[in-house]
Amino acid sequence: MMRFKKSTEPQLDLDDASKILENIFAANQVEPNTIPLDVLTAYSNYRKERFSLQRTVLVVVMVLFLLLPFLFIAPSFTIQSETQGFEANPVYQVEVDTFIPVQRVTATIDGHNVPVYEVAAHVYSIEPPVNGHMTVSVTLINHQTVTHFIDVENVDSEAPLVVSNNMDEENVYLYLSDTGSGIKYEEIKAVNLSGQEILPVSYDTSTGCVAFAYPQETLNIYIPDNADNTLHLILTVK
Repeated sequence: MMRFKKSTEPQLDLDDASKILENIFAANQVEPNTIPLDVLTAYSNYRKERFSLQRTVLVVVMVLFLLLPFLFIAPSFTIQSETQGFEANPVYQVEVDTFIPVQRVTATIDGHNVPVYEVAAHVYSIEPPVNGHMTVSVTLINHQTVTHFIDVENVDSEAPLVVSNNMDEENVYLYLSDTGSGIKYEEIKAVNLSGQEILPVSYDTSTGCVAFAYPQETLNIYIPDNADNTLHLILTVK
């Protein structure tokens, strides 16, 4: 098997090169060089290193020049509600339209931070806990920021209230009120101490009146609204 070795350029020692140069000057009857050959070689290497550094700096400057427009590109985004009609506790979806990485997305209502969740690439979900004027800001990695505003409504975080109550020989009547999402009358129930579930005898959505049969023992009454806030009452028999 034949093996080929990579040829290398012959290296000439500086002393030998200097003698050859002197002989050439003498043969051509030229005045010998006054600058040593090693000095000339060192200067040549210095010029090569300096040229390489200048070329690197030039490349960096060109790259920065090409990237300069990207430093001023601002984000573009939309905010859409994912809830329909009068659904309580709205959820908003933020979609950022950009090819530059997003650094952060923030939301505040009256100066208080609102949680923001990333649900997909450049898609974020916001679930405001209160009503108010919400500020949503998107900042890209180039530190360019755009802010949008939206009025948040239909957030219901309060349970229904008992306005008044009365009773007769047969029933206990509770008069309810809920200024938010409204009472979910069909899910009102009571549970006695034995764990038995007891449903209301009747309810009237127009007056907010719910009637339970007069209990023989203590009852835990649960009154939910359409936002899943629940009022828990304890009805004690005396």
